[in-house]
Amino acid sequence: MAETHQNLRTRSLAGGRTTKASPEKEPGNDGAKATDGRSPLSRLIISPVSPTMPLWIRIGALILTLGLVIFMALSTLQLGNSLSAGKDAEGQALLTAARLDAARLDGRLGTARLALEAAQGQLAQKPDAPLTAAELALKLGRDTLTSTALVNTAEGETGSEVVARSGSEDADLMIEAAQKAHASFAIVTAGSKLSRTDHTYAVLKGAGGAPDLVARLADGLLPAPDGKGGLSALVGPDGMIVAASSEALVGKDIKTALAVSYSQVRARADSGHLIQGALTEGGFVKIASVAQADLSTADALRSADTSPLILLRATPTPRFFSASQSLLKAVTFVGGPLLIGALFGLLLFFQARKNREDARLFQASEQRYRLAVESARCGIFDWDIDQNLIYMSDVTGVMLGWGGGGVASTDEVLERIAPEQRADVVKALETARSTGALDVSFRVPSATGQALWVDARGQSVGERTAGGFTRLSGVALDVSQERIAQIRAQRAETRLRDAINSVSDAFVLWDRHNRLLMWNATFGETFNIDARFLKPGTPRHLIDQVMQIAIRRQQPTQDAREGVFEAVLNNGRWIQVSESRTAEGGHVVTGADITAVKVQEEKSRENEEALQGLVEKLEQSRQQQTVLARKYEISKIRAVADNHAKSEFLANMSHELRTPLNAINGFSEIMSSEMFGPLGHPRYKEYAVDILGSGQHLLSLINDILDMSKIEAGKLNLRFEPVIIEEVVEDTLRLVRQKAERAGLKLRVHLPQLPEISADFRALKQILLNLLTNSVKFTPTGGTLTISAIATDTNVHITVADTGIGIARKDMERLARPFEQIENQFSKTREGTGLGLALTKSLIEMHNGRFEVDSVLGEGTTCTVILPIAQTATQIGDQAA
Repeated sequence: MAETHQNLRTRSLAGGRTTKASPEKEPGNDGAKATDGRSPLSRLIISPVSPTMPLWIRIGALILTLGLVIFMALSTLQLGNSLSAGKDAEGQALLTAARLDAARLDGRLGTARLALEAAQGQLAQKPDAPLTAAELALKLGRDTLTSTALVNTAEGETGSEVVARSGSEDADLMIEAAQKAHASFAIVTAGSKLSRTDHTYAVLKGAGGAPDLVARLADGLLPAPDGKGGLSALVGPDGMIVAASSEALVGKDIKTALAVSYSQVRARADSGHLIQGALTEGGFVKIASVAQADLSTADALRSADTSPLILLRATPTPRFFSASQSLLKAVTFVGGPLLIGALFGLLLFFQARKNREDARLFQASEQRYRLAVESARCGIFDWDIDQNLIYMSDVTGVMLGWGGGGVASTDEVLERIAPEQRADVVKALETARSTGALDVSFRVPSATGQALWVDARGQSVGERTAGGFTRLSGVALDVSQERIAQIRAQRAETRLRDAINSVSDAFVLWDRHNRLLMWNATFGETFNIDARFLKPGTPRHLIDQVMQIAIRRQQPTQDAREGVFEAVLNNGRWIQVSESRTAEGGHVVTGADITAVKVQEEKSRENEEALQGLVEKLEQSRQQQTVLARKYEISKIRAVADNHAKSEFLANMSHELRTPLNAINGFSEIMSSEMFGPLGHPRYKEYAVDILGSGQHLLSLINDILDMSKIEAGKLNLRFEPVIIEEVVEDTLRLVRQKAERAGLKLRVHLPQLPEISADFRALKQILLNLLTNSVKFTPTGGTLTISAIATDTNVHITVADTGIGIARKDMERLARPFEQIENQFSKTREGTGLGLALTKSLIEMHNGRFEVDSVLGEGTTCTVILPIAQTATQIGDQAA
């Protein structure tokens, strides 16, 4: 873990306190400067020799000096294939690019190791869920890893096996990569005979017999440099290229690929110089090398002294090295020992400056790593269990509700966690003290009410003490979205299971390995399968054998569809079995009960013969219908003639009866009113009144018959105009008020403010007059007649209610039929033809309205006329037609 007590900058937290870690010396600072500012070697060279020094000491010093000169000459010959980056602008740019590539690669390899360590911690907590650990590593690796696997390695190829795998990588290559790795964390290559190039893998060795974690690193781990002919490569301690911008170089020896050795590029990585290499296809390249991260230990991400990996970046160049030139340099150094000493001192000076530059670059790389990790919403923490202090990065501090990173006590951190989960976090810390692994999830409430879910995973740092591990370093992940997605997935799975179980058809789902995944209760009941067989993972051939026992006979469908057949079960039921393939390579089998369909087909076959007989009968019936149709035509012609005769009769009756009736009514009215003087005897006046009443009744009867005939013939035309209902009611009451008073009845009117309606004034008056006349006629003395109305959005409801004799329920069907009278003891004494309500209903329907009657025998009758407020042009046209 790069986030340590020494390099984590602490910041002020919510409490306002600021804590800074005690400064420690950086590696390489001890003895870097003497008190006088000179190095020990320079003081040794410049210090004068005492004149009293013994001869053997002088000879020994001379021999030592000559040995040093010879050693420097040989070193010059060995290291002659060098070019100072400071003297070459192109080389300086190449070295800078190599260092930037190394920093980027630090982050990606660090991410890969963190993902594998998190998976290893998950496996330690849940050893029975290796697939979950593999998926967790792949999820945390994101763009760095493409496949992960847990591999149990053993001596020999036959003893190794893949415990769990996430991704599509070949299992044999995963096993080969695990067998090649020997360090706790290693980058290796593996390839098969079928693949043209090797692949790059990261291997985290398992401790205490635990499986190794193997991850296939994504292609493009080292991007191709800009420019034609450039390349990048990562070299392992054995000289093998484990990753490269060109896939053809992966798995090759650096000596074969670039004509340089691992020790040479290692020396150039320490000195910051360039080296010349040769390509197998011809041409020379200028190579810059940088010591890569030392990932074999968990204490630091990179150490220039112990790093086994070297990052190379090469670009095409003209030849700048030859053996003869190297030999000439060696002769020059032999001839000038003083110059060698001066150059040696200068070399020490530049080396010290390079060390300072490397330290600066290391800090910059570490900062880039922190930014890369934090940009992925992954916080870093360092927990000192004994001191109850936690050092956290900015992202971790933000997750816990502070504004940034810093130092906080364990109690302060627990206060930020949801109360119901604090005990779990304390228990996880106690477990981590003994096991060295921390894996806990908790919820962090916020002031806005939205909680944040955090997964904290860490490993122990340092040796185990008598009280257990005292320090943990790890990462804090924001898994709120994952938790929400997990809850949604669980709910979706529950809904899916409920839906499957609610289906009446049999349902079963197999995976791509023909193992049982999901089924419903109907499947087991249909094929009489014992519940002991219905378990996830049961092989399909076993279930098929049990299903065949329940099937008496099977046959293809009539349309011969693929994957569909019909089966007869032992209990006589018919099942249509359909099988289809899923996108993942599995199979879905459904069984629909088609017993009713088969029974219906059997009945259809039985009825087919009967149908043939019916066809012959229908042919005979058709001939009979032809005869009847001819008779119907004759009857229709007769009916038309009868209707014409009826019309002529009514017209004659209208003329022949109305004319004398008008004279009778007129003269009887003059006589009853004694317009020209007394008649002489009172009985003459009574007779004249009776004659007038009978004449008027007969005239009203004739008018009703004529109106009914016109309606039936469609010759009665209405004149629609705006009508005020209050005026119609007032005119109607004026005609019936005297009759009501003579009968001893009370009239009540309840009319609110009503809109004008489109209606025929005379017809509407006739409707109300008929209803009120009936009410007066069939209401005993002392009764009440009530006229009321109410308006809705589109209609007006006019109600005429009385407290009369009422109508029995059995007589309601005959109501409003022409010439139909409801006979009872009371109505037998009343005159009438039975045309009043029939004419009323017809006039209402001509207004596109409705007529409703509600009556209780002995209590009274309520008649409701429902008329539209406005008549449409189409309705008016229909009435006119």
